[in-house]
Amino acid sequence: MSQESQVEKNTGEALMVYLKPKVLAILFLGFSSGVPYGVLTGALSYWVSKIDLSPSEISLLAAAGLPYTIKFLWSPLVDQVKLPILNKLLGQRRSWLILSQALLACSIAWLGFTSPLDNYSETYMVAFFIALFGATQDIVIDGFRIEVLEDDEQAAGAAYYIYGYRIAGIVFSVGVIYVYTLLEIDWSLLFILGSFTMVVGITAALLMREPQPKITEEKLKIEAELEEILEKRDVGSGKFREYSAWFYMTVVAPFQEFLTRRGWYVFLLFAVFYKLGDSLAISLQTKYFLSLGFDDIVIANSGKLVGFWALLAGFAVGGALMSKVGLWRALLICAILQLASNLAFSALYVVGTNPYFLAFTMGFENFATGMGATVLVAYLSLLCNRSFTVTQFALLSALNQFTVKILSSPSGYIVEATGWFWFFIITAILAVPGVLLLFWIKKIENLDKKQSDLAHDEA
Repeated sequence: MSQESQVEKNTGEALMVYLKPKVLAILFLGFSSGVPYGVLTGALSYWVSKIDLSPSEISLLAAAGLPYTIKFLWSPLVDQVKLPILNKLLGQRRSWLILSQALLACSIAWLGFTSPLDNYSETYMVAFFIALFGATQDIVIDGFRIEVLEDDEQAAGAAYYIYGYRIAGIVFSVGVIYVYTLLEIDWSLLFILGSFTMVVGITAALLMREPQPKITEEKLKIEAELEEILEKRDVGSGKFREYSAWFYMTVVAPFQEFLTRRGWYVFLLFAVFYKLGDSLAISLQTKYFLSLGFDDIVIANSGKLVGFWALLAGFAVGGALMSKVGLWRALLICAILQLASNLAFSALYVVGTNPYFLAFTMGFENFATGMGATVLVAYLSLLCNRSFTVTQFALLSALNQFTVKILSSPSGYIVEATGWFWFFIITAILAVPGVLLLFWIKKIENLDKKQSDLAHDEA
């Protein structure tokens, strides 16, 4: 077979991965995962930007997403606890998934009946519930995705997941602006309609098979070591012994395994800082565009719609970039592009209400974000030990969400103190630590490779 034919064959095989039913299903689960994100950062953000709330009050709503940052605390329960009745009907993963999706639908409908001006605390509370059920849904979907897909399907699954996630985002940003502006319907009805989008995820969950637990050699080894420890400490039989073993395997072992890795703290810092500048820059976009004088439809078309297509292109380019230059170089390139895209917002402030430059700014920012999101999800997935996928990925993704939900919440205060132009300059500067941490990670990888080569030579 010629080299050209071999390349065509490899390309065809790579594309066929995206057509596998279990990989394609991740697209719809990604959409379901993106609905609470779209509601909180799209619909709710647009709603409160149209009324008389200050930038600081708007940005503080991001802190209602706290559950996304601490979801690893209850991920062991979701990982191991079997829900009564539902477990027998659907299986452990699917029962947790459908329960969280149903609660999400109810919370989204409830949000439309609150009033941010008259009762800010109630709106904040309902936003918190949406984040809580959304975070629980994400715990299940992350484990579902990693467990049901093979290693060579993970990149395609990550791409589909992010596509679905962002499609939900555009529905609740551009779609909401169109519906509200053109149809002039009441906000309560709009959020009720939005709650019905959870049917997409519920249907996918019902059609997919329950993933089979993976019994790895490492997990069997840990269980054997645990049994030996329980014997030495004379832990009695029965329920106490069973609960002790369960607690160790679901809570202690996943974190213990992660903490034994060289430079584990660097990986945790990276999960926090890689998207810091980007998260701050996008937290008040709608308020920023309205303050510059852009009308709603221009924001929807030149801003968010162009940004959406650029985002999709970024996802595709991010996946291709990983294959071409490797994961570490792809992470570095994306980090630099994300930093540069923040500066475009400051340039927009100077240019003013030019819809073409708005389209360029949003296109650039979303293209860089799409690339960065694809490679980051793939990297965090590969950091997880297959014996403890749910708990470890919940930890890493929660740290990433800590940046998005908590560290970005003071952005309104920064804007009020510095103005819009300098705010985006500051966000670019805050993206630098993520770039520097990548070089630290490279150093750790080189040390691990050197140690592995020495061990291989000795063997």
